[in-house]
Amino acid sequence: MVERSRLAALLAGATMMFACGVAHAQMPSPLPAEALVDAPDAAKVAFLKAHVVASGPVTGGLSFDFPAAFYDNKLFLLGESHGVAAPQVLDLELLTHLNARIGVRDYVAEVDPVQGARLNQYLETGDEAVLDRVFDYWTKSGAQWGNTAFEAKVRGVRALNQTLPADRRIHFIGVDAVQDWPLLAAWVVEQGGQADAAALAGATTNAARATIAQNWLATVPASPATSPLTDRLRGVLDGTARAIGREAVIFDTYSRAVTGGELGERPAYGLWGLFHVIQGGVNNAQPFAARVAASDLPTAHRIVSLAVMSLDSAVQIPAPTPAGVQRMRLDSLNIDGPFVKVKGSATLREASTPNAIVLFDIGAQGTPFTSGGDFTDIRTSVGQSFVMDHPERPAASFVQYVGVFRNSDWAPPRPE
Repeated sequence: MVERSRLAALLAGATMMFACGVAHAQMPSPLPAEALVDAPDAAKVAFLKAHVVASGPVTGGLSFDFPAAFYDNKLFLLGESHGVAAPQVLDLELLTHLNARIGVRDYVAEVDPVQGARLNQYLETGDEAVLDRVFDYWTKSGAQWGNTAFEAKVRGVRALNQTLPADRRIHFIGVDAVQDWPLLAAWVVEQGGQADAAALAGATTNAARATIAQNWLATVPASPATSPLTDRLRGVLDGTARAIGREAVIFDTYSRAVTGGELGERPAYGLWGLFHVIQGGVNNAQPFAARVAASDLPTAHRIVSLAVMSLDSAVQIPAPTPAGVQRMRLDSLNIDGPFVKVKGSATLREASTPNAIVLFDIGAQGTPFTSGGDFTDIRTSVGQSFVMDHPERPAASFVQYVGVFRNSDWAPPRPE
């Protein structure tokens, strides 16, 4: 299942034709017919049906039945392909479940530190202008995060917090590389520091922007209230200035939150793009989760990854065109072809039902998924396929729970 950001980049190069003012993408060629051949494995279907850990309507109202050991973990990562509504539903309900069951309140998010701080400001105040400012960046930049399903989920987190005691309320910890540089500049000024917008506008690389922002951060007065955020920002900017790569930046920033005491050994949870949650090398690269699992952090052996995949569903793809970013609703990018093929998709279809979300414990005792390939062999004609660095390893060594959602609508774009 190719990440949608990579797919959007490929579609950006597709030929755009305009008829009656409507943009149409000339889609790439489907995968070869032999790559799409698949059939359900009866024994594996039976195993999956016997090891359901979450299920319910695709629109919400899920039930959870994880094994007791699941709750002993310290980092819970849900992986998805952005642009579909169902994962946002699962995200909020799984977060609510973990909050109730083991007190998870730290949402380790695929947003930058200042974006996370602004989301927290919204959670505390309910100020819609603050929420709009965060989402406006994603909407205008063409990022798939600029959708109404994600925005509704954040409102759902605030509604949940209103029912919780102060020490159980959820907050965001942004650990991603800086996405919204003007928002960072505004935060620096708010904290009493100095930020030069002209210098930022003149920078042509993120490494150059990070070097400029490091100087800004040095002008921010020290404050106990903002020191954890400042420390994460310092790490993000240092890694970006050194061009160490996004996954390394994310890992280093998460490590700071753990070892610096902001997060410590409290359990944390987050929704991420699928690539980030894989606990092993992919395409000769090390995702965030793989770095955690191989580290000396206290969470290294207490990390669990869950991956959800799409069947019979639609996705939002933002594709640049001569007329600007066009938000496309596509229903041909599911895991059973013709452009994306996940090995075992036929088994997942047979083990699931329409209009539902279901998660399976693929590593439970007696698992038939003992050799490589199932759910991790991902081929696509619309971007880079996922090739595991150790394809012989069983799927449960990369992600411990695999799920499928069927008949989900897209995550609709926010109006600009």
